[in-house]
Amino acid sequence: METSANFCLNCMSDMTGKSVCPKCGWSPDHPQMEHALPLGTVLQKRYLVGCAKSGNGEGITYIGFDTVLHISVELRELFPQTVCERAPDGTEVRIIGGSEVNFSNCLSAFLNYARSIAHLRGLTSIVSIYDIFESNHTAYTISEWNDSVPLRHFIERSGGSIGWSSARQLFMPVLSALSAMHEGGVGHLGISPDTLFIMKDGKMRLGGFCIGTVRQMDTGLVPDMVPGCAAIEQYVTGYKPNEATDVYGFAASFFFALTGALPPDALKRRTDARLLIPTNIMRGLPPHVVTALANALQVSPDIRTPTFERFRSDLAALPAVTAALEESRKFEKIRAQAPEPKRKKKDVPGFVWVLVSCLSMLAILTAVGLIWISRTGGKDLMADGAVVSAPVLSSVQSTAASQPVSRTDQIAVPNLVGQNYDKLTASTSSQNMEDQDYQILCSSRQFSDTVEEDFIISQQPVFGGTMTKGTAVVVIVSEGAAVRTLPPIAGLSLSDASTAVTSAGFVPTQGEEYSDTVPNQRVIGYQDVQEGSQMAYGSKVVILVSKGPAPDKASSEPDSSAPESSGP
Repeated sequence: METSANFCLNCMSDMTGKSVCPKCGWSPDHPQMEHALPLGTVLQKRYLVGCAKSGNGEGITYIGFDTVLHISVELRELFPQTVCERAPDGTEVRIIGGSEVNFSNCLSAFLNYARSIAHLRGLTSIVSIYDIFESNHTAYTISEWNDSVPLRHFIERSGGSIGWSSARQLFMPVLSALSAMHEGGVGHLGISPDTLFIMKDGKMRLGGFCIGTVRQMDTGLVPDMVPGCAAIEQYVTGYKPNEATDVYGFAASFFFALTGALPPDALKRRTDARLLIPTNIMRGLPPHVVTALANALQVSPDIRTPTFERFRSDLAALPAVTAALEESRKFEKIRAQAPEPKRKKKDVPGFVWVLVSCLSMLAILTAVGLIWISRTGGKDLMADGAVVSAPVLSSVQSTAASQPVSRTDQIAVPNLVGQNYDKLTASTSSQNMEDQDYQILCSSRQFSDTVEEDFIISQQPVFGGTMTKGTAVVVIVSEGAAVRTLPPIAGLSLSDASTAVTSAGFVPTQGEEYSDTVPNQRVIGYQDVQEGSQMAYGSKVVILVSKGPAPDKASSEPDSSAPESSGP
């Protein structure tokens, strides 16, 4: 059996007798991660344990070496730190007193989930498990080690985003695997740019499988959720995530690949569900792809794209367009196979046949356009409350771009700078499409010390020129000042204080504290900061809520209703 002396325990390559790995630069004096198995531990008389690579609320992931198959492996150890600890011998796991039931539930869930993943070994787009065993009073899984980079790093190295064609090649095979997983009753709940990996062959695989308890809040384990990829139901106690939850994480990762940014955290999107896509990126995306992403990233799971098969269908070519093209091809095929008609005395000139063919194609395209309008209801990116605020060419714009426009189609460009974006879009969305002179689309939001939040900073085309009726004015909207002032909240209810803090641009969380002066359930103030302090937009602040006087003080106060002692 190979010994640890032969290997670099960081990359499992041959050390060639050197004190420092010639491949990765690791040396044996490098410390192991806290709470992890000692370097060089051998499990099942087969698996050599190397460096711990990562850890979360479920356990620890190591690089290892299979001395039977002579391959590097990924070794996953169940080690939920909130309910267990490492025994003095450094290898065995010891349950923290009072956590026996919780650990038993984790162990059962870990083994059952690992077996479910192992049964999906035929899906090449997921990291497969080929061994599961119990040892050291816990459990382990073994997967083949793959030299890969997370999607997050891949996108960063690719200039910050990739085009639709490249993204489609990466994501669609994984989408198929996820559809098959859910058909088998297996979910993931942690899909993100950190659990999608790009292999050496350029293909993408899904890894990072963990029990569902670490993919939700308030379960007793440290949650492992990526803001922007976790759906709103993963933050809600008692809600059972389903396939739509994974659709959200997958779509968020897709959105990240196309734009270089994740959607805002689901908790923030409850009050502003818009997705902002830069103008230059939006122009390279087919409109139906943007609509598909908007539907898959709906905050409410009840109106979100429910399955991966539906998401696949939405990302594919529009059924109406496909059907029309098929009918066109069928017509051409039938005409080609038809017997040559007997001609009369005079042949029909060739230009007439060309004219007839053009008119036929025009009729087909007109039918397609009518079907498209009927299917979309005349809305480009509206999806039950979630609007992808980005410049999308409407059917009117597409026509105007390809054909000469008469002067009767031209209107003066309106002056939108300095106006409230939400009020403008609300007033225009209440009108019928045919009654609108122009659309208003947001390309991005930027911090501004001079323009109030939600008001328009600039626009294209600029005021003073002309534009085609029905096309869009693309605007940049103010996010307000980057540094905000904490509002006064002392004495308010928690609800009112949270509203004030949120309106000021901060993210409130709750803390509690005993107080002799502030009534029970009223706000004392902020923790560690004072009202009027300057903080960055989006900073988290703790609102301290009074629990009333401390119990010992309350009990020590004299009872005024008790009779006074008359003395001995």
